[in-house]
Amino acid sequence: MQILTDELSEFTKNLKVLYVEDNKEAQIAVGELLSIFFNNIVTAIDGVDGLEKFSQESFDLVISDIKMPRMNGIEMAKSIRKSSPEIAIVMATAHQETEYLLECIRCSVDGYLLKPIDMPQLEETISKVVSKIYCDRAAQDYEKHLEKQVKVRTQELEEAHKELVSMVNKDSMTGLYNRRYFNEISNTLLQISRREGTALSALMIDIDRFKVVNDNFGHLVGDRVLKQVANIMLEMMRESDIIVRFGGEEFIILLPGTELDGAGLIAKKMREAMQSAEVITDDNEIVKFTVSIGIAACDCKNDANIDDLVHRIDVAMYDAKRSGRNKVVLYNKEML
Repeated sequence: MQILTDELSEFTKNLKVLYVEDNKEAQIAVGELLSIFFNNIVTAIDGVDGLEKFSQESFDLVISDIKMPRMNGIEMAKSIRKSSPEIAIVMATAHQETEYLLECIRCSVDGYLLKPIDMPQLEETISKVVSKIYCDRAAQDYEKHLEKQVKVRTQELEEAHKELVSMVNKDSMTGLYNRRYFNEISNTLLQISRREGTALSALMIDIDRFKVVNDNFGHLVGDRVLKQVANIMLEMMRESDIIVRFGGEEFIILLPGTELDGAGLIAKKMREAMQSAEVITDDNEIVKFTVSIGIAACDCKNDANIDDLVHRIDVAMYDAKRSGRNKVVLYNKEML
């Protein structure tokens, strides 16, 4: 009766075996039997030779005689176990003394062969040992599969978390931060400026006569204008700047580390960029737009919270509206 199943037989053939035997006749005879099961067998003449070959190549199974010159099989097995504790080892001996069996147990060998080795004994031992190797490999593969699944799932959860955070913190139309995020980050930036004594300026941008755009061209075109304004701001600003859609057609930009004069230059360039931009409708009509911008700097020592800064840029922006639109106005001072 065949002990090895077809699947296990195919698995066995592909295993690489180190066979260590000092007796030339036994090496040839047992080697022929082993070749029935394994396609790749490397032979060694004693423990020293076996260790050298083991260090040079990768093996799945070691089959060794115990009593050999220079280094016996047990000593070789101990050395192999230090570097490769998972390697399968089978010991073959004609000696059945208790001391050898105890030594083999201490080395945690996986199987025994008693000389003279016959086919039934060899097949039974190989079946047992190879089955263990097969199960261990299957378990390792399954663990790797699970690790991969966990890694993929973790990555999916991280991406979902990022997407959720983005959905919570960003305006779905423009991709800019929303007012919720502004409320979280703005006071943090104020505290940093207050603690480190660094500048913090802000701009409020409002699209001029935006209702007229919606009334004349429809809300879809109005949405395109909003997106165009957002894109211009994203292209012009630094990564450290916080760009927020504050209301319908109102935007706030927080400029950490920027003095009032620097904020004024940024606002002037932005106003000019907006004035030069255009949106094309589906009917090939050209829609032009302008913005009014209010600027103020944070008074970090006296501002109770970010609302004080928002109030100043709001006042400056409405001064720009009242004085003709398409302007940049510094709080209490107009900038051309």
